[in-house]
Amino acid sequence: MEAMDRVHVLTEPNRTFRPTSSYSGAWLLDPEPFHTEFDQLYAGIESSEGLTRLRWAATQTWRSTDVVTHDYVDMLRTESADDWEDAYDEKHLADWYRVLMASYVEPITAIKTPKALKERLPLLGFSASESRRLAYGRELQGLVEAFGSLPVVAQIAPFLSIGSRGWLSQDDVESALNRLHGLDRTIFRDAQELVPMVEDLHAMLSAARNQPNSVVLLLCD
Repeated sequence: MEAMDRVHVLTEPNRTFRPTSSYSGAWLLDPEPFHTEFDQLYAGIESSEGLTRLRWAATQTWRSTDVVTHDYVDMLRTESADDWEDAYDEKHLADWYRVLMASYVEPITAIKTPKALKERLPLLGFSASESRRLAYGRELQGLVEAFGSLPVVAQIAPFLSIGSRGWLSQDDVESALNRLHGLDRTIFRDAQELVPMVEDLHAMLSAARNQPNSVVLLLCD
């Protein structure tokens, strides 16, 4: 569990609820090693020792003071480590799956206004579904189905559907970049407000293309 080496535990974390203002973030995740570690942790889930080990790993990560880890975990809509310790609930497995990704993520440029991007990309010829996918990503259900073991998929995928934001595959990245590179630049003359949004999107996708073994994680309100 080398990726856990950077986790520094904060004994009494000062975590508060996120304000209602808009937020967004993007990270690269190397899915193969992450899912290998998670599958190993999950393999012991039927025993009390195995369940405790998985919960402990997630709790240590949730309470980490590492800046990258903290910033990522702080944006997740999950229950807290205190909630996990009070009583076990099946849905906690999806929380732990998402939290434990923190040890494998690298922050990249995020789209600052996902909602605006979703609404405005069709002006550049993108379909409504393509625009939504680039703004919010695919549901995480597809990520665990693509990389997780069959037992993990069966247990966790149902909790990672609507509202769990979001990921893009390398195929998504390549397709979108090709579309952007093929745009007629004159289209922006009468749509200057699109320029910063497209620049953010291009920067995010280019960072992902430079690390072809990674997928993009997206979080936003």
